[in-house]
Amino acid sequence: MKRTEQTAREMCALDLRARGIAEDKLPDLVERFWPVLANEIRQGIVDGAWPFEVTQIETLSAEYRAVLGER
Repeated sequence: MKRTEQTAREMCALDLRARGIAEDKLPDLVERFWPVLANEIRQGIVDGAWPFEVTQIETLSAEYRAVLGER
């Protein structure tokens, strides 16, 4: 899970930068949304503990898409 988390955090930061999000806002947004990317990376496979519930990921995913300007 640790590698997945690190990769997800890096991908999240890249996505946010690509959308023009200010650098000073990145740490809080990455902290909030990295589980969305981790969920996509893991594709249902868990390597270690997966502490997020389906409804939590669904809510975060919708919020993340809105931040990125996607619907």
